[in-house]
Amino acid sequence: MSSACDTFATAATRRLPLRVRPDLVIVPQFYRSVRYWLVKDPLALRYFHLADEEHTILNMLDGRASLRDLQHRLETDFAPRRVTFGQLESFLSRLHESGLVLAESPGQADTLLRRRVQRRRRMRIQTLSNILSIRFRGVDPERSLCRLYPLCAWMFSRWFLLGCLGLVISALLLAAVEFDVLAQRLHQAVESFQARDLLGLAVALACAKCLHELGHAMVCKHFGGECHDIGLMLLVGTPCLYCDVSDAWLLTNKWHRIAISSAGILVEIILASACLFLWWLSEPGPLNTLLLNIVMICSLNTLLLNGNPLLRYDGYFVLADWLETPNLSEQSRMFVNRALRRFFLGGTVVEDRYLPQRMRMLIGLYGIVSPIYRWCVVLGILWFLHRILKPYGLELVAGLIAAATLAGMIAPPVMRLGRWAVRPALREPSETGRLMRVLCAGLLLVIAALFIPLPFRVSAPLVLQPQGGHYVYVAVPGRLLEAVPPGTRVRQGETLVRLASAELEREIAELTSQREQQRLRLESLRIRLLDDPSVAAQIPAAEAALTDHDARLRQRQLDQQHLLIRAPAAGTVIAPPRVFDPPCQRNVLSYWSGALLEPRNRGAYLVSGTLACVVGDPTQLEAILVIGQEDMEFARPGQRVRLKLVALPGRILHGTLVEVAKTELQVAPREHIAQQVLPARQGPGQAEMQPPATTSYQARAVIDDCPPGLLVGARGQAKILAAPQSLARRLVRYRSQFLRLAL
Repeated sequence: MSSACDTFATAATRRLPLRVRPDLVIVPQFYRSVRYWLVKDPLALRYFHLADEEHTILNMLDGRASLRDLQHRLETDFAPRRVTFGQLESFLSRLHESGLVLAESPGQADTLLRRRVQRRRRMRIQTLSNILSIRFRGVDPERSLCRLYPLCAWMFSRWFLLGCLGLVISALLLAAVEFDVLAQRLHQAVESFQARDLLGLAVALACAKCLHELGHAMVCKHFGGECHDIGLMLLVGTPCLYCDVSDAWLLTNKWHRIAISSAGILVEIILASACLFLWWLSEPGPLNTLLLNIVMICSLNTLLLNGNPLLRYDGYFVLADWLETPNLSEQSRMFVNRALRRFFLGGTVVEDRYLPQRMRMLIGLYGIVSPIYRWCVVLGILWFLHRILKPYGLELVAGLIAAATLAGMIAPPVMRLGRWAVRPALREPSETGRLMRVLCAGLLLVIAALFIPLPFRVSAPLVLQPQGGHYVYVAVPGRLLEAVPPGTRVRQGETLVRLASAELEREIAELTSQREQQRLRLESLRIRLLDDPSVAAQIPAAEAALTDHDARLRQRQLDQQHLLIRAPAAGTVIAPPRVFDPPCQRNVLSYWSGALLEPRNRGAYLVSGTLACVVGDPTQLEAILVIGQEDMEFARPGQRVRLKLVALPGRILHGTLVEVAKTELQVAPREHIAQQVLPARQGPGQAEMQPPATTSYQARAVIDDCPPGLLVGARGQAKILAAPQSLARRLVRYRSQFLRLAL
């Protein structure tokens, strides 16, 4: 025993072969009157916060100090604190792993190489775990920024900042005064958002993010900081810039650091204000849509992402500097971990002595709310991607992105928990029994949660149609000459639409002439039969030809009668759905658009199968639902339905499912195809009657209290209140769908 103690004492007095790196940049900073030391690694561009004790140890590492010297210095300068050799060795190991000290012992090249490989592996894993935001290696823009800053220095003048403030206030006043109109136009834009609008959204996001990052860089240069890394990143698949202004940590004035962190937010607010005025004054078109996208991107990005302190973006660093709490996220996570360990495992937990008592409640609340909000944002983005990709049959791509993202978020805490569970040295012996009881109770709760039936709803797009209405279609193609205006009351048999067909008239004239010629030929043969009995053999063929000409002529005359489209029953004439931006048809000289019965469509060519109008009662409407094959097993007549219409934002209607078709839907509703709510199979000659791209079925729902003023053809979304399902059954169903898509 004496020999072991002597050996340990000898090791404690032995010279430590560690020296502090001479190129480190070390500056003091004060947080809540407590001094910290910021250490910058100029090679790796990494930053570290050290307390006074840690800074003292780092400064003493000159290659001659021993563990005993470090212990004596700390206990003298920071009395009555006591420190053990084990604590010193652990801290020295962290300094060496962080690359802040140099070791004089042999074999350091292998250690440095291994550390570099491990760091790159961690970076690759971090990239794969956050595929929604992927950064690529950038370049050092410092020299370019030094040349650019004098050209932008006028933006920091008082008059320019006051002008920007006035612009933002004016935009807020515009939004407040015209809130109803603005909200309606924004709601219409959101409801009509389609996958083809993704390009404009990506352009708006890229422009906003580039200006955002340049704002950070310019403000950092203005306050004397440096920017050594700027490059390309993919933010939800959209290429844009990123700018590393971590050099702002070297600034001792916290308000300068706050200005640098909030620069991007302020740039986006100013950009959104300017684009709001331009969007309000511009006419509908591509430019108007681009301006709206910029307003939405900048506003939502500021409120939900960059400006929100619950995520580790600009708002987080503003809050951390304002609270004077470095590493706010890490401190809150450790605080919550200590609280959970105390609650589940019992025992005593060492509290952070640097954390003020008055800040602990706020730090704990932040540690709870921040991960919950982060999960909500990620799930919202994944849901948006799935909603955009689903109409194109790309659910598999959305599923793979979601799986990779969720795995990257779940894996780190699970790995930390696994290391803690398999290493007895990380926990006290008394914690094992309580841990097993907690795990068993948690397992029982998870099993119960998986098999408890929960409310389940089936989503389906809907379109309003007259209840019991008669659909009138064009049977024979022709030009539109006359049409009864929508809203006209008609009796059964009255003319609704009159068409004309020059081709049909030409065919009837040709057939009439051919029939007359054939009749004269037959009469000639019968006259010749009196003198020439051999002509009798030709008479049956001539009679058959005349009969064929009569049948063809009667059919074309019947088609001519169908050019007059009559009402199949008494009722009100209801216009068919509007058609926007019809495709170019080379074989059709005059195609119609908008509302078919409008006067401007006179002379338009209508092909067979075109819906001319609907005859029924416009006050008695029903919802026509399109249900996917994967949801058909859950839809049953008699189930309650919740309906949300685009024409009635913020209002929910209720109804009952009265019929579910047993046969596959052959023609997709034009309203859904026009807005790309329901994808359709494209094919020649199918402009009017396109089948759904996926197997779908039609269902009818009766609305309980149909409000007045609704129009036929109004779109919306329906939620069928199906039988409750457990989480386990839903997971099995989702897995089956995913495997089917993958195969």
